[in-house]
Amino acid sequence: MYFDYLETFTITLIFFSVFVGGIVKGSVGIGMSMFSVPIIAFILPPTKAMMLLCVPVITTNFIQMSIKKGITDYRFFPMFLMLFVGILIGGKLILQLNFRTISIIIALTIIFFTFINFLGLNLKNIKQKNEKILSVIIGFFSGILGGLSTFYAPPIITFLVSLNLEKESFIRTTATMYFLASIPLYSSLIYHGLGNFYDLLISLVVTPLALLGQYFGTKIRIRLSNIIFRKTILSILIIIGFSLLIKNL
Repeated sequence: MYFDYLETFTITLIFFSVFVGGIVKGSVGIGMSMFSVPIIAFILPPTKAMMLLCVPVITTNFIQMSIKKGITDYRFFPMFLMLFVGILIGGKLILQLNFRTISIIIALTIIFFTFINFLGLNLKNIKQKNEKILSVIIGFFSGILGGLSTFYAPPIITFLVSLNLEKESFIRTTATMYFLASIPLYSSLIYHGLGNFYDLLISLVVTPLALLGQYFGTKIRIRLSNIIFRKTILSILIIIGFSLLIKNL
């Protein structure tokens, strides 16, 4: 059985990371993969850690999309489309590009724009035409990065934060991004033999923990003002940026 080589400590750590990842996800709309995968990767291969988050990631984001409310804005559709295309292309370039150099560039970009946001400078007054062009570029670039490493979210999140979106709008937009990107991403991992039936089975087993965590996280989010919410997102981004930079220096 799949559980035979998973020690009690390993199982406990997986359950804990998924539950807390769900709380973070419910609170700020991001963070399940960024929080849970690194913790699980301390004891299991990174690709297996990513596969164990497959069902929780897809499920929690589907819920946060709130599709019953309808799709009221196609503002970021071009960005999501180019993200999808970029992931497919990035998956084929994985053996041809120097990911370390790309990661350093991305880390510096995240740090730079996050600091700009902390200083109060943002893109909320950008012209619609320029925003669309910029969103397409960021979406494609993030997709390439995602295909190479599954690390596609931070550039897009940094961009969305800079637009000063309202809290719930930000949640729905990022959930849509994660949900759509998960389809080619996890399909690619399985296609290349980096995931199997048992990984998906465990992923399904831990999903209730992610949903429970998300429930509590949502209760926390309701109490957060837009200002505190935005600063929390920026703080998470700055940590990710420096972590990525230090890892690849």
